[in-house]
Amino acid sequence: MEQSDGPKRPKLVDAADGDEDRLSVLPDDILIDILAKLHRTTMDARTSVLSRRWRGLWKLLPVLNFPLGTEPPLGIEPKHIVSALTSHEAPVIRHLIVSLREAAAESVAMWLPIIAPRLFGELSIFNLRWDRDREIGTVELPCFQSADRICLNLDDHGLALPPSGVFARLTYLRMISIRMRGPCRLGDIVSSPRCPLLQKLFLRDSYVQDDVVVIHSESLLEIGIDNVLLHHDALGLRILAICSESVLQIDLKNLALRQLLVVAPALISLKEKGTHYIADAVDLSQPVVNISAPQLMLLEWNDSYDRSSVQFGKMAHLQWLHAGQFLVYGSDEDFAHNRIRLL
Repeated sequence: MEQSDGPKRPKLVDAADGDEDRLSVLPDDILIDILAKLHRTTMDARTSVLSRRWRGLWKLLPVLNFPLGTEPPLGIEPKHIVSALTSHEAPVIRHLIVSLREAAAESVAMWLPIIAPRLFGELSIFNLRWDRDREIGTVELPCFQSADRICLNLDDHGLALPPSGVFARLTYLRMISIRMRGPCRLGDIVSSPRCPLLQKLFLRDSYVQDDVVVIHSESLLEIGIDNVLLHHDALGLRILAICSESVLQIDLKNLALRQLLVVAPALISLKEKGTHYIADAVDLSQPVVNISAPQLMLLEWNDSYDRSSVQFGKMAHLQWLHAGQFLVYGSDEDFAHNRIRLL
């Protein structure tokens, strides 16, 4: 009589034999959760690499990812994105990630209106342009009323912000390498009337169409603006005004402003570097800076300082002051002297 060493393990069936594997007998909600955690969910779920039992489940995924490929063509064709979104059956989408290569602005416009009313989470778009001689276009951004995070890197494509509508749930907005176009101004779109819950705003390596940017917000906590210029003026913005009862941190770099106005009673940290650098000798007038931040605890001021044109107001809670590096002797002696005044 044969001795048994214990209960026998059930034999796993190879899905390649045409039968269901053990994973495939799991409930749909568990399979969907597994697929949602894969990095290439949308593309792989629509191919034969998965069991037949899985192939239709991608239509119910809350996360859709269209990554760059490893072989030409590296970017997914816009028509495939449109096809996937129109076939998608989930009531809402929590995260849409689209990575593109040399995508025309018009091709992005094909699928943005499809996703706008269904997105209840994050939108991430990354476009890689290698051909710098190729004509750039303008992406018209619809109003994402239910999105809570939007991250756009258009690699120098134009972006037309929606002239109407409220981004009612948006808390995070990051825009990199874009050219603002259209009648809607940047300050209007990020202020409280149109983004009532926006907490974090970041804009970098971009162009705006207005020389005056005014931000009024009762919800913003953090603002970061770096290397933002005008389309037609290498000198950059003329006026940046930030009025916010809530903002705690402001980080400004390489803006070449003529005037900086900040009214932020709750502001704790202000970092500024190269904001008033004048790139052209045409305008040699001193910038005017007026900062009202009575709760300020950290100040980094890496620029010239003159009491007649730079006013910080009372800073009774200041604990950390950084005036930048400077040479005691040398070509920047005048600039260093201005910084010493701040100390």
